[in-house]
Amino acid sequence: MKKNFSLTVFCLSITLILHAQDSTMAVSRNKYVQVDIGVGYLNTNMGSINTSLKNLGYKPVTKNYATLSLSSTYFINRFLFRSEVSLILPNQVDQPNNTTTAFSGYTVSAGIGYAVIQNPRFRLYPYIGITSFNTTLKFTDNTPVTNMDALINSPNRNAKINFSNASLDLGMQLERMIVMRNNKWDCPQNNKYMTIGARVGYN
Repeated sequence: MKKNFSLTVFCLSITLILHAQDSTMAVSRNKYVQVDIGVGYLNTNMGSINTSLKNLGYKPVTKNYATLSLSSTYFINRFLFRSEVSLILPNQVDQPNNTTTAFSGYTVSAGIGYAVIQNPRFRLYPYIGITSFNTTLKFTDNTPVTNMDALINSPNRNAKINFSNASLDLGMQLERMIVMRNNKWDCPQNNKYMTIGARVGYN
């Protein structure tokens, strides 16, 4: 797969600010550990796969997929190091001869970035990294079987084709930072934030 476009909206993000100070400018000197859970959209090039399916008389599979992602980011001042795992949710297509095809998979990525804008409310950073794609095209024969004789004489034809590749990942992430009030038993040096953000990427 090549030329992938992704858009991810983070529905939950918790950031722990270590040794934070009360000054609003001190945020640029802190260390951050951040975990994000995201829901996203992936547009990927399925041209070669769909050409092969067409030659076999099958319908094409979609190039648009929903994703679920879990990522962690470590900030040192304005520099960041991030890793992420995303699930490509399966898409199923009904094919001729009681057959269905389903395309799904997962990605693993790692990268570095730099916060060009960072203040107590917003953070914006570009990043560069490497993403590994691991996907599967599954063929399932749905021919009904009524008894054991039919199962033996007409075995179902099921198959899986695995694909894997890696590509350069370029993107931009924008976050809205929301200060969370410390509990009375929390250390006063540690502040907590919740962030809501969006990310666009191309690889």
